[in-house]
Amino acid sequence: MNRKLQVLIAVLLAWSFMPVKSVTAQTWSQLVTSGSPPTGNNVSNYDATNNRLIVFFPRNSTLASDQVWVLANANGLGGTPTWTQLEPTGTTPMINALATVVYNSKANELIVYGGCSATCSPDLGDVYVLSHANGLGGTPAWSTSSPSTSIPRDGQSAVYDSKTDSMITFGGGGGFWGDDQNDTNVLSPASGTSPTWTTLAPSGGPPGIRQEHTAVYDQTHNRMIIFGGIELISTCCPINASDYNDVWVLSDANGKSGTPEWTQLEPEGTPPPGRSEHSAVYVSAQNTMYVFGGVSWSNSTQTWTYLGDVWKLTNADGLSPTPPRWTQVGQYGTPPGANCAGGIGYDSVNKRIIVFGGTDRYGNFHNLTFILDLTEN
Repeated sequence: MNRKLQVLIAVLLAWSFMPVKSVTAQTWSQLVTSGSPPTGNNVSNYDATNNRLIVFFPRNSTLASDQVWVLANANGLGGTPTWTQLEPTGTTPMINALATVVYNSKANELIVYGGCSATCSPDLGDVYVLSHANGLGGTPAWSTSSPSTSIPRDGQSAVYDSKTDSMITFGGGGGFWGDDQNDTNVLSPASGTSPTWTTLAPSGGPPGIRQEHTAVYDQTHNRMIIFGGIELISTCCPINASDYNDVWVLSDANGKSGTPEWTQLEPEGTPPPGRSEHSAVYVSAQNTMYVFGGVSWSNSTQTWTYLGDVWKLTNADGLSPTPPRWTQVGQYGTPPGANCAGGIGYDSVNKRIIVFGGTDRYGNFHNLTFILDLTEN
């Protein structure tokens, strides 16, 4: 859960599943893994070349410091999925929650940015780089990046542009209620020791201020797609927060190939309920974004609803002459159920979404791994 909200309204939690009304369906399976990673909210990145899920765990009530774990054979094919904790040298980040993590597969480096300390106040502007992040090729080592300026932020989104070694971020909070943002910042070279932050000035929009949304990246067309999130407006009394279920696309998102422009998509079909702390992946071959889980806040009842639904948005980058369309996906097999703040990855070769950990519908951390098979689609 968002630590700001968790501290203030833990007693207000309510749990339910969303009903399934779908025209397509996919099959879930739970992986039986070797090894035992910790439980807790996490941020995951998938190393497609080596079939490894790289998971960053912020410290929490059971973790004294941040940890990185790697799941080998993460797609459940070709061998026993096995967890290994990395033991990096260097100074370990000390982040409590709401950081973003992107993966530079060419350099095998994990780039960790922002997040918050204590009970998410204040937020952090730190950038850390972990070498040999998949546990192969050498001893992993943490190093501290020194950007030209500091942009403290928590709950932001981040995507990685491998062509220009750029991390593109949007929105996030400033550590307190009522200070959420809707700016777009680019860190480049993101893997370098002295990168530069650039604040973009896109035309169009921008999207409303928010945090804990998702962003996916269309590498081919340099377009960032954001969905959902929440604006934390005031704490008392009653609590005032606003969920989003809108979709925006930022063209020329890395700021290096033209003037960035925000465009709000108007998909056909019934949209998903507003949410935050959900997961999303982009299937480039189909130009489709898949969204899973999250939580939805109700101002009228002052309660959370944990979500376990799956949605897909076709023509997600807005470039196709065919309009984007939302479709809720039916779930066969063994679904994860209601879940938020977990990790996710996508195996494009075998068309498998990998979902790990997070918080279940009862507010409990877990360390289970699930696969959603898209080969039927």
